[in-house]
Amino acid sequence: MRLYRICPESYLENYTGLGASYTDGARWNRPGQPVIYFAASAATALLEMANYLPSPRLIPKHYRLGIYELEKTASITALSECKLPENWACFPYPRSTQQIGAEWLEKCEQFGLLVPSSAVPQGLEKIMIANPRHPDITYLKLVSSTAELFNKRTFSGLDKI
Repeated sequence: MRLYRICPESYLENYTGLGASYTDGARWNRPGQPVIYFAASAATALLEMANYLPSPRLIPKHYRLGIYELEKTASITALSECKLPENWACFPYPRSTQQIGAEWLEKCEQFGLLVPSSAVPQGLEKIMIANPRHPDITYLKLVSSTAELFNKRTFSGLDKI
């Protein structure tokens, strides 16, 4: 399975889960819970990052798109849509999604949990919450990375504003 993540280059192979989501909590984890967020596509990773920056020009120069391979034997489950709270995609994120993710992380039964991306309308794309405390973390490998996050034509209209 291919996974994608945008982060500082020095963190591409840091699988501790002790980043900003650990410190502050996020949609699918509480503060103090190690977690790594991945996207199921490069495009979704870019859209997820856009939630935090008002312009692509503000992407730090040391950020990279990491492309990962997760062995097929890794344990992954998907969150059933019927278990999603009605307000799962709202901002700020609801406590109910944190509760779902927190309980899943605490059980430590699978390495990955596929959930809908709130960056894409109606959750049409997926992200994966990875539990760095699960032994299947050893099945995750960075296969490449790139500093080119957007095609030069993307957002070219910003110059005309």
